Amino acid sequence: MKEIIKNSCINEFDPNALEEIQAINKIIKVIKPNKSSEKVNIKDALHRTISSSVRASINVPSFKNSAMDGYAINLHDLKLNKFKLSEIGVSFAGKPFRSSLRKGGTVRVMTGALIPKNADAVIMKEMVSKEGIYINFPQNIKKNQNIRFAGEDIKKGETVFKQGDELDFSGLSILSSLGIEYVDVFCKPKVSYFSSGDELVATGKKLQQGQIYDSNRYLLHGLLKDLPVVFTDLGIVKDKKLHLVNKLRRASEKSDIIITTGGVSVGDADYIKDALNEVGSVGFWKIAIKPGRPLAFGKINDSYFFGLPGNPVSAAVTFQLFVIPAINRLLSQKRKKMILIKAISKNKLKKKPGRTEYKRAILSTINNKTYVETTGLQGSNIMMSMLKANCYIRLSADISNVSKGDIVEIIPFSTKF
Repeated sequence: MKEIIKNSCINEFDPNALEEIQAINKIIKVIKPNKSSEKVNIKDALHRTISSSVRASINVPSFKNSAMDGYAINLHDLKLNKFKLSEIGVSFAGKPFRSSLRKGGTVRVMTGALIPKNADAVIMKEMVSKEGIYINFPQNIKKNQNIRFAGEDIKKGETVFKQGDELDFSGLSILSSLGIEYVDVFCKPKVSYFSSGDELVATGKKLQQGQIYDSNRYLLHGLLKDLPVVFTDLGIVKDKKLHLVNKLRRASEKSDIIITTGGVSVGDADYIKDALNEVGSVGFWKIAIKPGRPLAFGKINDSYFFGLPGNPVSAAVTFQLFVIPAINRLLSQKRKKMILIKAISKNKLKKKPGRTEYKRAILSTINNKTYVETTGLQGSNIMMSMLKANCYIRLSADISNVSKGDIVEIIPFSTKF
């Protein structure tokens, strides 16, 4: 008979653990935004945070132009000439026809080209026919059709970005359309991180019995690489309180945020909490979620400290839930809400009430219905479950059982599936 493998991580509910939203609120309340800023070229401003409001100095577009290749006409004149006009010129993008339309005339225009001031419609070239020197137009024409007006996208004097707005690809496009080459952004927060544990070995070295390779520093590298931060890998620190104290103290001299993984549980060799108490202060160190209950948050001088769990899935989940909002707060960004969507569960799920659980899962669409199923074993050490996943199933604290076919809440990893 095939052996049934069960999850090896049993995370019992702790009534003293802080509820998830309470923990996030505590973090946001403690952190003071970093007000230092710098001016950068817009090519280097992707995902940076605006530090000073940006107003439009020009209209976009700055002139009335054609939305497509066609013919600019004056509708009143067209009707007087029985929908038959002669071509009097051509307006190219960047090489405009600068005169007004004269009676009985039309100007051929290209997409984006200036149209005459007295033109009030553009007719697609596919909608006309030629008859000798004349061009025949259809009669079902609406005023202003296929015309882009000055300021239609952005009006001069309009505030296009406010302090705290994050620039994405569309933001870079807007800045360049306004002729802006440099923009004021908040400086990137400085993040330092290290792993703690006597069992940890750096990649490239041979494992001895009882040792494991340190994967968490690479996990943090990958998570931080996508964020507007400057980060430093401080390596591996052994489970010695003095070593941890010294490392934390030095890290606080050059970091806005310090992140560690491991050593935050209640084992005999878990010294992070004690070390943090010696060099700084502990805000909280247990939260009511799974995976990720043992999470320490505190302060060391002017640095904010996050002690993430040692198991890689727990480290990833707690980073996404708690560290990213802290970074956004440092950058004065607007608080972002999780994207929650509904899906039909393909699994029967069970959890203890009183804590929120995040299960790795695969979201899919079948016959226009959205389904989700877990990626197998959900232990906090099973990183393959994260690799296979494209979303989390979020089971709130009040949920205890989910039946197959029930509707559950999903947090997608991205917009691509």
